[in-house]
Amino acid sequence: MIQYLYIGGGVIALAFVVGLVWFAYRSGRNAASISSAKASTDSANVITTKAEAMAQAQADKPATEDAVLARLDGGTA
Repeated sequence: MIQYLYIGGGVIALAFVVGLVWFAYRSGRNAASISSAKASTDSANVITTKAEAMAQAQADKPATEDAVLARLDGGTA
């Protein structure tokens, strides 16, 4: 009869260890996912900054030939 108690305790201990391994595995996957998301966010921020600079340059360009000549004469081109 006592052997059933030992077997039950062993099964419970094995289930506990399997649960710990599963939890550690999930934690590692979540941490990797978070670091990947942060890298993607940084990349998106760089791309957005470049796009904003390109849009601002497009908006600041001279619209007429006279404006181009004035900028060239003024040394701001």
